[in-house]
Amino acid sequence: MSFECRPSTSADEHALIELLTRVFAADSQAAFVNPALLRWKYWEPREDYTAPRSFVMEKDGRMVAHIGLWPVTLRTGPKSETGVHIIDWAADPEVSGSGVFLLQKMARTFDFVYAIGGSDATQSILPKFGFHAVAEAHVWARPIRPWRQFRNHQSVDWRLPARLARNVWWAHSPGKSVDPNWTAAESNDISSNGLGMLASESTSALFRYVRRCPSVQSRIFHVLHNARPVGFFVLSAVWEQARVAGVWLEDSSTDAWAAAFRLAQETALKLTSASELIARCGPGPANLGAEKAGLRLRARIPVFVFRKSGDVEPLQLSFHFLDNDAFFLGGPSAGFAT
Repeated sequence: MSFECRPSTSADEHALIELLTRVFAADSQAAFVNPALLRWKYWEPREDYTAPRSFVMEKDGRMVAHIGLWPVTLRTGPKSETGVHIIDWAADPEVSGSGVFLLQKMARTFDFVYAIGGSDATQSILPKFGFHAVAEAHVWARPIRPWRQFRNHQSVDWRLPARLARNVWWAHSPGKSVDPNWTAAESNDISSNGLGMLASESTSALFRYVRRCPSVQSRIFHVLHNARPVGFFVLSAVWEQARVAGVWLEDSSTDAWAAAFRLAQETALKLTSASELIARCGPGPANLGAEKAGLRLRARIPVFVFRKSGDVEPLQLSFHFLDNDAFFLGGPSAGFAT
């Protein structure tokens, strides 16, 4: 028997779809194995990350395991660390240890490997391989079109009218009005907006890549305070949701975060057909700002980290949807209004 571990290529597309659908008991029409999405995730060039983003293991020429990478670079002063979030991690159950081998290879290659949530099975197995739960990512939500949400609800039961009444009240209390000193303006280029390190070339390159995602529409908006750019946010339309894929602000105060989340709600109502707005962030001012802007906490998701150095410390990440593949996961896009 001969085993080979190598970066995948576009020539592996059909074999990868077969492995993923078989391991996850999914239909070949499942969104996560859409051929256009796979090509974008793993083989489309990225200006901000030129190394391979997908690895496979083969046994006698047959694909038996796969691991996908969502890369991130953290910079703290002069220190720079490169890490990855693992996606589409799959292994043939008849080939023992193949998936674990790929995970261990990534752990040896990068400064850190992290996981935001994951299945119950994944969360139970990660600590056995040296991963530590270091933080929680908090998911916040607010209905913005409760009647549309009511009409499109996937299940009908006796609780639905009560849920509608709750969501109507929730959508309007507190109000979504934004201080007129705070405004949002769509941007196609964040690299020349005077925001310094917030708008580095690597960040601009990431956004250019994100906007090419074939399954999700994403748009970038400057946050303006008294007409001066003080940050930006990315809004993605996925399923019936407008997702605040990420927020970056010069001022990390609760008031600034609250203003950004209010602007995201206002923008989602104007430009998308979504029923609700959701956001994800870490503890601190971002969470307080989300609550102040009328969003409500819906979930707490553990964040696991493995560091090659052996250190156990939190990641300097905000745990936005853009920090892993959560920004494009879901069903058909709700879409932006044209």
